[in-house]
Order: sequence, then structure tokens, then C-alpha cells
Amino acid sequence: MDEEKILLTVKEFAKVSGLGENCIRNLVHVEGFPALKNGRKVMIHKRAADKWLEEACNAHAVTAV
Repeated sequence: MDEEKILLTVKEFAKVSGLGENCIRNLVHVEGFPALKNGRKVMIHKRAADKWLEEACNAHAVTAV
């Protein structure tokens, strides 16, 4: 049973997103980024974070022109 995880640690999300861990650690403090604390660990909702990043990149690309 190889199911996709819904919540990822910062390290796991950095690996699948291609972004650095420090970048992800900064993003978890941005309002609206889909992350939550579980004790000392920060967990990121993968699908919601992918969507959030895509929308942020699209918004940035439009304003950068």
C-alpha cells in the first residue's frame, strides 16, 4: 500500500517541491500558507501548498511584466 501522504514535514516538502528547507521554513510564516504545528514539527498540507505556490507564482509573473 503506497499511498501519497497528505501532510509532509518541512524536509519532505522541500524535497518534493525542489525548494530549499530554509525557503520552506520562511514560507510557513507567510499568512495563508497551508502549514500547521504538531508539537515542535511543522506539517505542510501538500496539495494545498502546491496550489498556494502555483497561485503565488502566477500572481508574481503577472505583476513582473
